[in-house]
Amino acid sequence: MGKSETNTNKQLSSLTPDTLIDLYEIDFSNLQLDFEMMNDLYGVNLGADTVYRFCPMINGVNPIVWQGKSYQPQPIRAEGFEQKADGTLSRPTLSIANPDGLFSRIVHTNKDFSNCKITRKRTYARFLDNANFQNRNLNSDNKNPFGTADSQSHLPDDIYFINKKNNENKKFIEFELVSSLELEDSPVPARIVLSDSCGWTYRCNIGCRYKGLPIETADGVSLTTVAVGGAMVDPTKYPGLARDVPEWNRYGLGGSSEERQVYTKGDVVKLLGKASSDPYRKIPHLFVCKENHGDASSHHPFFDKEYWSKDECQKTMSSCRKRFGPGLNSFNGNHLSPGLPFGAFPGTEKFAFE
Repeated sequence: MGKSETNTNKQLSSLTPDTLIDLYEIDFSNLQLDFEMMNDLYGVNLGADTVYRFCPMINGVNPIVWQGKSYQPQPIRAEGFEQKADGTLSRPTLSIANPDGLFSRIVHTNKDFSNCKITRKRTYARFLDNANFQNRNLNSDNKNPFGTADSQSHLPDDIYFINKKNNENKKFIEFELVSSLELEDSPVPARIVLSDSCGWTYRCNIGCRYKGLPIETADGVSLTTVAVGGAMVDPTKYPGLARDVPEWNRYGLGGSSEERQVYTKGDVVKLLGKASSDPYRKIPHLFVCKENHGDASSHHPFFDKEYWSKDECQKTMSSCRKRFGPGLNSFNGNHLSPGLPFGAFPGTEKFAFE
């Protein structure tokens, strides 16, 4: 048994233990793109870290620092984390403040945070980092006055996943948590064999690898002709294909807060999940402008289908040919392949026997 584990056990068995500190983490890596949208649309900066750390306590006017990470004070209520003796798994609830419905829109557009990982960390005040006590005049050396800082002295982490949203209003959002054994929408095996529908994530470096310009919408409407609101993509503007497509700007194409610009028909923009650690979430999302507009912040590509058309793949073999076969060389950069990277299994199609 290590020294840190011994220190923790002493506190557990003590008749006068220190204050137990609860710390929480939510892994939003699969939703990072939407957090960046909140900053683009409303100037609300939720940070670039894919993990949001918070706790229901405050350290003076500062966050609590544990293991070198800052946990922001956040009004929450956590219940039901107890371990049951009858063998049934706990389903805790976590209620997070939602002032004036700030997080409601992002929750609505992201399956109510389904399957996001929640980690509860617990340690005692005597083990907190010395950084919490800098310039507090609690002692001469600005160290933890309650004991000795030890980042390894803590209780085992409790790891859960958001199962569903129980309640939502302008004051708080309540989520139900479950263990990994009760996760929904987790197929086994992870890749399902389908004969006519590609299983790859469009534009992902794993499987698909398409790097070209927009081709069509999810409904099969061409983005290479004038079919979309009289607009079409001009490939000569983007010789480097998707790499040369600029990111969407709330101030317009090439604009700034001092000098706003406009978007015109045929302009192509992309949205990126820059900070996500998930390769399936870091893919670029490309959009084609359908209508000229000056107030870009009022027409976000993800939400305003009247002004923007999203480039999507229909997951069919014909859609794959449009991107990797001949015919649209200026859009796919002559990205001819000896075989289509079609992620389905046509050989499994049922055939009639006579």
